[in-house]
Amino acid sequence: MILAEMLLGQGLIIDTTALAAVALVGYVFGRRTRRAGAGAPDVTLLIELARAQSVAKEIEHLSRRLRTETQGHLTALAAFQSQVELMQKGAVVADWRQLRQHADALMGPTISLASSLAVACDEMRDHQGHLMTFVDARVDRETGVLNRRALVEHLQARLGAGGVANAVTVVLCSVDVDPYACDDNGEGSLRSAAQLLEQFARDTDVIARYGPQEFVLLLPRTTLDGGLIVGERLIKVVDTSTERRVWVGIVEAEIRETPEEMLARAESALRAAAQEETPAIYLHDGTTARRHLFDFVGACSGRMEEARVAIDDEKCREE
Repeated sequence: MILAEMLLGQGLIIDTTALAAVALVGYVFGRRTRRAGAGAPDVTLLIELARAQSVAKEIEHLSRRLRTETQGHLTALAAFQSQVELMQKGAVVADWRQLRQHADALMGPTISLASSLAVACDEMRDHQGHLMTFVDARVDRETGVLNRRALVEHLQARLGAGGVANAVTVVLCSVDVDPYACDDNGEGSLRSAAQLLEQFARDTDVIARYGPQEFVLLLPRTTLDGGLIVGERLIKVVDTSTERRVWVGIVEAEIRETPEEMLARAESALRAAAQEETPAIYLHDGTTARRHLFDFVGACSGRMEEARVAIDDEKCREE
């Protein structure tokens, strides 16, 4: 393990093969130097420890880089503010040329920081995925996606950001699937549904299991109208890929709303949608749940329309 730490400190270990080799060397060396009778180490654990340390180092480097760039931007911003203040007070000559020059001096560091933040977001999502492999408490073991605890944490962070640019929409869906059944490939139908949602979602979206057959798509920077479009496409994708029905409840975060309150509204919308015979979308506007009408034929395959006609015929026969 000491050897692994030395190599990690030099940044030499960059893939799983190298990590496995280091762990194996440490294991062999340890067996030769350990007293007779001592238990053998867990090689898998050594590999995972080395990988965890590598992830921690990468996150540390990312944080240090962002801190350096942020400090540089703050310095440039302070200089810009100082010059503007001097011009306001008449301490220096105020003209458009001077203002443009100072603004141009600030523009470079601002663009650089914005670019770094965008790259950092992608890197941090990767690191988050790596960390999730060590944290069972936030992952649903049956599906491999996040659980409700992790969902509430993500939602709390998004709601805390606030602002119009940070609009948050939740899509709560119920998939017509038996949680204990298996598909043609032998995989659990529920896990297959979760994998389909992961393929459907954007990189910035958060997917979590919410109930036995319920999943949540947390859509950052998305308004209610955007969420309705996602709901329509979701019904089409699931129907086309699995011939399963989906019911959807959609809500957009309101001012000073808590995660629990927002999810409660989503549940209310989903319960209303689930009362329909065919897949439906309901939205909750903060007061009541109401149906979102859209073209079933255009959004879904012909099978959906056939199912609706069959249900109508059955109702006519009953009458």
